Amino acid sequence: MAAYNHEDIIRYEDGDMLPEERQLFEAALQNDAALAAALAQYREVAATLSARLLPDPQRDALKETLQHHRTVHFSAKRKVVPIKRYLTAIGAAAAILAGILLFRFYSRDTDYMGTYGNIEMQVAVERGNNADTLLQSAALYFNEKAYTKVIPLLDTYLKTDSSSQMALYYRGVAATHSGAVEAGLTDLKKVYAGESVFKYDAAFYIALYYAQQQNKKEALSWLKLIPADAAAAAKAAALEKDLK
Repeated sequence: MAAYNHEDIIRYEDGDMLPEERQLFEAALQNDAALAAALAQYREVAATLSARLLPDPQRDALKETLQHHRTVHFSAKRKVVPIKRYLTAIGAAAAILAGILLFRFYSRDTDYMGTYGNIEMQVAVERGNNADTLLQSAALYFNEKAYTKVIPLLDTYLKTDSSSQMALYYRGVAATHSGAVEAGLTDLKKVYAGESVFKYDAAFYIALYYAQQQNKKEALSWLKLIPADAAAAAKAAALEKDLK
């Protein structure tokens, strides 16, 4: 389930994914048992709450407030049963789903980086020399989110290959995470100015940084630079939707 998180599962169930993003997610379901199990568990929790909870005016008010989430559907015809009968069975499920709903309601506008910023550094080893060792070590630390250890390794690598847009991109991302924001944005803007495969990923990450800082205008301006056929287009559209 490394490529997707619980937020993606909720977006899939809510119908918030773009068609191409939904297609990729469904393809992943066929090959990722952990992802399929997580989706099944989420559906079970939602179904349990929908079928078992008694009608409640406050809950209905919350449903109306969070209508856009469409996580829990309330049936118009429901058999009324004593709540004590189900309290033990659904208590954990209710807590889990309530936590997910509250996380989405309160953090969607503040934790854009947590929702969209989880990426892994991928490297291809061909020569087996010292430069490759540097990249492998950098990737290991990057994927463990030890960003401060990534930067000096990529600094060294870029001294031997200053044209590497890959190293520049990942150094930029690592720098923004480790507090060296100005340096990180400089790296990412250099990548965007080039013509590598990381060009629009860099634009997206710049937008993501500004979104996290609540600078929606600047974030949206960078998102507009990402064309519809770019690899980052689907998540750019999702972030743009969240910002509006």
